[in-house]
Amino acid sequence: PVALAAGQGALSVQFSADCWTQVTDADGKVLVSALKRSGERIELTGKAPMELRLGFARGAQVSYNGEAVDVSPFITGETARLKLGL
Repeated sequence: PVALAAGQGALSVQFSADCWTQVTDADGKVLVSALKRSGERIELTGKAPMELRLGFARGAQVSYNGEAVDVSPFITGETARLKLGL
């Protein structure tokens, strides 16, 4: 378990395929906006709720505060857009 300050969330994404990724915190600050490659991983903390956008959602395994997140209900076409930490 990750020790977090109040109002903070911890996001981890492991990529199994190339995937454009954007993460925005509750203040609208863009924490990540980049093409991530297969085999890469991002781990970050930010003010919750955080918005995650994935350009190839099936190529990313997401966890938030140490818990796996099923992105499949949020997929439209190849992309996914979801809020974490609501």
